[in-house]
Amino acid sequence: EPKSLFLYGNPSKTALSILEAVYDGPYDRRNFDLQPVIIESKPSFENGSAKFEAVQVSPGDLILDKDGNWVNLGEGVLYRPSGCQGDECVQAYSGSEPVLIDSLVVRFKLIPGVVWSDGAPVTAHDSVYSFGVAKSLYPNYRPELVVHTSAYQAIDDTTVEWRGVPGYQSSLYQSFFFSPLPSHLWGSLEPEDLLSAEISSRMPVGWGPYVVDTWVTGDHISLRKNNAYFRAVEGLPNFDNLVFRFMDNSDEAVSALLAGECDLADESAIGESQATALRTLQTEGKLVVSIQPGTAWEQAVFGIVHSDIQQPSFFGIKEVRQAVAMCIDRQKVVEDEFAGLSVAPDSYVLPTHPLYNPDVKRYEFNPAAANDLLTAAGWLDADSDPATARVSAGVPGFVNGTPFQFAYLTSGDGERQRVAQVVKDSLAQCGIEVDLVLQSWEELLAAGPDGPVFGRNFDMAQFGWYTSTEPPCSLYTSAEVPGPYPTAPKGWGGANASGFSSPEFDQACREAFSLFPGSAAYQEAHFKAQEIFAEELPSLPLYVHLKLVATRPDFCGLEMDPSSLSALWNLEAFEYGESCP
Repeated sequence: EPKSLFLYGNPSKTALSILEAVYDGPYDRRNFDLQPVIIESKPSFENGSAKFEAVQVSPGDLILDKDGNWVNLGEGVLYRPSGCQGDECVQAYSGSEPVLIDSLVVRFKLIPGVVWSDGAPVTAHDSVYSFGVAKSLYPNYRPELVVHTSAYQAIDDTTVEWRGVPGYQSSLYQSFFFSPLPSHLWGSLEPEDLLSAEISSRMPVGWGPYVVDTWVTGDHISLRKNNAYFRAVEGLPNFDNLVFRFMDNSDEAVSALLAGECDLADESAIGESQATALRTLQTEGKLVVSIQPGTAWEQAVFGIVHSDIQQPSFFGIKEVRQAVAMCIDRQKVVEDEFAGLSVAPDSYVLPTHPLYNPDVKRYEFNPAAANDLLTAAGWLDADSDPATARVSAGVPGFVNGTPFQFAYLTSGDGERQRVAQVVKDSLAQCGIEVDLVLQSWEELLAAGPDGPVFGRNFDMAQFGWYTSTEPPCSLYTSAEVPGPYPTAPKGWGGANASGFSSPEFDQACREAFSLFPGSAAYQEAHFKAQEIFAEELPSLPLYVHLKLVATRPDFCGLEMDPSSLSALWNLEAFEYGESCP
């Protein structure tokens, strides 16, 4: 059961599924691309809805420098003057007169005929109101976008304009639209009150195919058809009513489906561990299951540079990290845990992504090659017994004879515990001794400096990340290394727990995010970043999490997509029975 249906209330996976019925769009995610739903078209430089405008910046004004860092314009600051999009035209500020720096400007236009379920029109002013709410509730929703927004205003009732901070460039500009919220209903409330008010957290009004009708705590949420839905002329949605039932566990969800008490169980109700059983039920004709790798992947992060820089790291050189990668039988994890339905990715970009680089360095299971690398790095099998830990000989920071033994952190849930055991057993074949340390998520991923992972006080840790429309190279940039501010730009809120820092990787990632989709340079930058990641290996991707949806046998209209936030993204088209082809 979700805690809230408020868009900016950190909605759970279940809440996101339900919100697909309340809102339709503003974009759908298809194959890692944005498909407009209530917006006329994606903004672009080609159609004139995106552009750069020169703005005058004076000494002391806040800008983004050539590396994307927040700085006050002052003598020696490296910046891109108006008309400059690359590093070849960067200038150093002289420290005297105002200068012209480009501001990115993007316009979004709503399609006609979209109204709230109470009949009031959805307007650009509702989107501006939404931005104001997001700004007031910072950092609940897209904090990076909020802080880089200089202005967000309605040009007319259907057009909204986003303006960026001078110097800010982003390949994500097409997504800089704030989903409308009903200002005519919520405008009298303080933004903080929206987090708990019933009108916003339990009965939100939308423009989608359905309207929330009742919420019976602990049992279900029921919705009715929205007669004001802008696609009603197409005969959508197909059902008059929807009921989202709350289940205690995934076994209960499958039982309800088999008993005819439910028509569909999505990824918020059933888990990866049931993939094999669901496929068996499908062969028996009892249900239909759709399974595909999603956008979330599991990784084992190396503690490369600890927050206490005097503490040596087992994984300070890439050759040791590469050896560990070849020691771990990731394919065994894929086969045993996911019936071969997942993949062991080569980098943070999944094979289903259009920007996946197929030519990066790969690490197949090869203990012999791994042992050679470990020996060359100074970790020796001194007693010729692979059952005992290797020991150091001339390894920087380690006293000779130190055993290669470290703690491997992860959560205590069944899947991760089993995978961690595979890691432990695999590394034992290479003379590396692993102590498994299982912690709660709250303890494991607590903010630094106290949390072990984001406090950068660990040897190796397993947890997950996910990919959106843009490959998330920024997760491994120097700017994302958590630590005390201002030495660490993000303070202890940085995501790069490994401490990995590579100017070459930073440059490639920065270029990828400052260039624009569709250009050869944009793809080249993303490919280059993946290539460096796979060579340097700040973390080892273990496997891709699966998305599973099970339905009654005569169900139709479901279109699984690896990049969609929910499998219910097109639920208005769902149907079953004789109406199905």
